[in-house]
Amino acid sequence: MFSDIAGIRTALKERLATSLPYGWEISEYLKQPPTEYRSPLITFEFTRLDSAPDGRELGAGQVGAAVDLVLGSPKTADATGEDDVDQLALTLVQVIDAQSDMYWSTAEKQRLETGQWVWRIHTIVLTESKEQ
Repeated sequence: MFSDIAGIRTALKERLATSLPYGWEISEYLKQPPTEYRSPLITFEFTRLDSAPDGRELGAGQVGAAVDLVLGSPKTADATGEDDVDQLALTLVQVIDAQSDMYWSTAEKQRLETGQWVWRIHTIVLTESKEQ
């Protein structure tokens, strides 16, 4: 379980970085993707808090943090870029599946106005809410 809701982005970045292939970039905050990627890029969009993810009631002080992982490919050509981002998404899903305190439910492929393909993977990260 992640230890603190306030540091969820930093902790998530550190966790994923150790499990992803060499060369992937991770940005803790959602930002406009660059027009050209130099490597696979993941950005985070922290969307909501949930006390009962997937219908399971969490214990006192535990929170399900919903974080969308947005993954883009460095390849931009139509067929090449789409195939590449699909394979990258499968790699990321396998990394998430290996975690005991992080789950994904659905993923959606999107095409940005720039023509780039991205996957938006909806995840729940189990964490604790520390009292102030």
